[in-house]
Amino acid sequence: MGLGCAMSEASSLRRRAAYGLAAGVAAAGATTDANGAVFYSGLQEIAIGQGFKQNLQINDDEYNDLVLRNYVFSNGNYQGGTVPFAPGAVAGFSMNGLNYASALNAGDVIDQSTLGGFAFSLALGTANPNAQFKNADNKYIGFAFPIGPTDLYYAWVRVSINNAAGTFIVHDWAWENETGVPIVAGAGGLGDFDVNAVVDGNDFLVWQRNYADPNGVPPGTGYDGADLADWKTAFGNGAPAVAAVAAVPEPGALGLLAAGASGVELLRRRRTSRRTS
Repeated sequence: MGLGCAMSEASSLRRRAAYGLAAGVAAAGATTDANGAVFYSGLQEIAIGQGFKQNLQINDDEYNDLVLRNYVFSNGNYQGGTVPFAPGAVAGFSMNGLNYASALNAGDVIDQSTLGGFAFSLALGTANPNAQFKNADNKYIGFAFPIGPTDLYYAWVRVSINNAAGTFIVHDWAWENETGVPIVAGAGGLGDFDVNAVVDGNDFLVWQRNYADPNGVPPGTGYDGADLADWKTAFGNGAPAVAAVAAVPEPGALGLLAAGASGVELLRRRRTSRRTS
């Protein structure tokens, strides 16, 4: 897959649509919507070379939803990007006339209140002193992109950037497919089967209870050994469990999957075949 091209190859990777329903959530005043889902890209590990840009088609249509750039300017190495279609915007802030993306951690909420401008800096040496991605390891860019004239969908992209070295890696991404519903950074990512942005023992239980389940939703979409390998790779990733419980919102489709004997878990997922080459 060449740099600077649209991410059409991403459609050959699996997609995960996960729903969390739990009996204990209702007691906390949460609502759930069985039509909502978090779709995950699968692990990508795209290296954006210096002088190149990467167009990401998050929902696999013909439109670029996020454009990331790794350029060399006269005043230093630059990493940044744009959300090309209005009213899309990045989760960020403005300071001294410059727009920045916020470096999010797993468990941080991405919603309307976090959005800033459509163009943003990630790092530009000393020229962008408030940039938060100068030496970023597995940080999240949050953003919202439109489908149709005004409907916004929230998403995250996990990246690692070394501004001084000029390196920019895009690891993976996910998006919430119900308009206006916030997403949590890291939610639905590698091994996060309960969609709470923390990869822990509860995800293994979800995998175990849905292993090769012919009654999955849609039918035949139970987990397999490759999903278990994902869980092993990602185990321990994300925010500490206590912090995540406090930070994860309970909006519409995503909900908060309650743990414990009183919880009732229902996992639904959609995916295509894995990459074989």
